[in-house]
Amino acid sequence: MEYKELSAYEKLKEIQEVNFCRVERHNVAVYLNALRRNDRAIIEEYESFGDTPRKLLMNKREYERHLLFGFTKKAFNQYGWLERPDFGEREEIKFPHRDGWAVSNYITLGKGLNGKWTYGVSYSHSTGGAGYGLGVWGKLFDNRKDCLTAALNEMRAGLEKDSSKTDKYAIIVLKQAKNLFDEVTGRKAIQLSFF
Repeated sequence: MEYKELSAYEKLKEIQEVNFCRVERHNVAVYLNALRRNDRAIIEEYESFGDTPRKLLMNKREYERHLLFGFTKKAFNQYGWLERPDFGEREEIKFPHRDGWAVSNYITLGKGLNGKWTYGVSYSHSTGGAGYGLGVWGKLFDNRKDCLTAALNEMRAGLEKDSSKTDKYAIIVLKQAKNLFDEVTGRKAIQLSFF
């Protein structure tokens, strides 16, 4: 029997089998209250996102993040998970530390359909690094400048915190990131000419 065809009591029993994390509990509470009150509109909305409690609640929560960027399409992959939206306007800024080597230090900016911006960042140094891709779970910005400034701050802070002052590749990347930060924020000195 499909999940949607179960009784409210059977659905409640299935939900109890799932260990939801703290940030998911609000959506779980809304869905549980709808089941208890037999609120068909909310039940049908939530159950349109999947065929198991885990899928429908995770997909619903992710869809709410899609809406923050203006993505309203509700499409699912072959496994029943919500498809990732495509940021139509994307920009990748690379910080090469040596010619001919793969670039592992970069920032990816993306603009949603409603004009909101977010970023993904990747940085590495001799002993480690960090990073994550562009997606709807990133921080939300109203314009490109604020988004890029935040991404550069994160990259610089990570490289300065985690790499030693003797890591020559990290120093090269830090210098490039600082120069771009100064240029974006208007801190870079500009040569004025009277002729």
